[in-house]
Amino acid sequence: MKVRLLYPDREWKYTGTYYDSDSIVKDLGLSVLFQVSSRSQEPKKGTVQRADEADRHLGDILKKVMMVPLKSKEEIYYRQDILRDCMENADFIESLYELSREMTFRWEALGKQQLDKPGSRDKSANLLSRIEILHLFVNTLSRIKALCRRYGMLRSRGFTDFCRRLEEEYGEEQEERIRRILSDLIFYCDGQEEYSPEGGGSKRESISRMVLDCSVTEGIKLGEISLEDVSTVERKLRKRRSDRTFRERITTALAQEPTLILKSVEQLEDLKQLNEQITAYIMDSFRPVMEELKCFFEELYIQTAFYQACNNLFTRCRHACISLSFPEAGDREELHFRGLMEFCMAIYRGRKPVGNDCDGDGKKLLVVTGANQGGKSTFLRSIGIAQVMLQCGMPVCAEAFTSGIFPHFFTHFTRREDSAMNSGRLDEELGRIDGIIRHLGDGSMVLLNESFATTTEEEGSVIADDVIRAMMEAGVKVLTVTHLLAFARKMYERQLPEAAFLTAQRKEDGTRTYKMIAGAPELTSFGLDLYEELIGT
Repeated sequence: MKVRLLYPDREWKYTGTYYDSDSIVKDLGLSVLFQVSSRSQEPKKGTVQRADEADRHLGDILKKVMMVPLKSKEEIYYRQDILRDCMENADFIESLYELSREMTFRWEALGKQQLDKPGSRDKSANLLSRIEILHLFVNTLSRIKALCRRYGMLRSRGFTDFCRRLEEEYGEEQEERIRRILSDLIFYCDGQEEYSPEGGGSKRESISRMVLDCSVTEGIKLGEISLEDVSTVERKLRKRRSDRTFRERITTALAQEPTLILKSVEQLEDLKQLNEQITAYIMDSFRPVMEELKCFFEELYIQTAFYQACNNLFTRCRHACISLSFPEAGDREELHFRGLMEFCMAIYRGRKPVGNDCDGDGKKLLVVTGANQGGKSTFLRSIGIAQVMLQCGMPVCAEAFTSGIFPHFFTHFTRREDSAMNSGRLDEELGRIDGIIRHLGDGSMVLLNESFATTTEEEGSVIADDVIRAMMEAGVKVLTVTHLLAFARKMYERQLPEAAFLTAQRKEDGTRTYKMIAGAPELTSFGLDLYEELIGT
């Protein structure tokens, strides 16, 4: 059975990640999303869930899935449709994830890691674990099927195909067959004595009933033995002979039920080995089924975790009245949006930040300049976050967002100097740029934030001009925020048709609106505004 909730034609694999995904997470501030997604946002019994109750698996899976970009529109829209179902049926995905999570924890308790490892445990204990795990698999599958039937309103292709495969590949007949065989092996799990629920509290025996086919060779010796049937027989434990009446003795003697006639220790040990060998033989026949179910539940735990993590983010947005919309995957020449907000900031602060509009269709270069503290870096991050979310099928924090698919996506944000650096800041910047250039490929987008500002204005402008012009010639889409005004003016004066220029809006009284508007690069960043605000005149 296949899960296929992340891709229409395959299961999840942590391959094809962005180059330097750690830098993307750091530069865009995505760790906020991973932290929020790890906790349920719905109060339980009138109290907010404590931080130590976070399910770190959710945040880890969200990070991994977001760092593996989808490569086609079909894959993006396939995942978007499933997320729409999750938004409309939040209880379903939560229940499905909880079933897979509960099953995984119980599986680990039964010895998931040690199962079938040579020398990890004795043979009988290993066999017992396999029976118990198969019981667990069967019961969980039945609960998942019941859950799917209860939510018949699911509309996405991913969920409807998932529920259909469950019914087709694990139908009632197959389930009944497995349950019947497991019921026949109860004797191996229950031991010799236990209280029967339907026996009114009286003690009962669980013993094996086996039918063997055996040939007789010369010397009246047993030949090959084959198994015809095996089952479990339960009966009440008999009283001691001295405690039974004469009538009870006669009745017992005439009873047509299996009676254990072996007396010696050697015979009992042989019977125990025979029980174990036959049970092992039957369970070996289930190995293909168990391997298939093992892969199914491992995938289910990962894939439902992504959707439950998204569900937690959606709930947080709903509480903060933050609207989301599903982006459109367009051609690589397209980039336009309306009301785009910085999603991580919105999640962290619990309120809407300022939204921005932009029409960059047909542009290879977008240069953003303007006043300090005017929202330029926030604007660039908002585009980067939306691009990553588009490419993993998630909704974005915007009224509308359209962009191409760029599997080679890079960020280069200026870093503060710290003890981890083995060289100067400019050398560190150039080293990261060199790594990006070496990994550019078909469909590349690069976000540069204050790059090359760690040297002089003249030198930084020369480096920026050389690097960005080379990237544009290679077909790379470049979005840059810069204070290198000489570079910005030089690019503007070339009047390149594939370049667009925005500036951070500033009112005459120095007020920042955090809006980006079309305009030529100015010759100042209005740093005196901040000086007067902080120091005073």
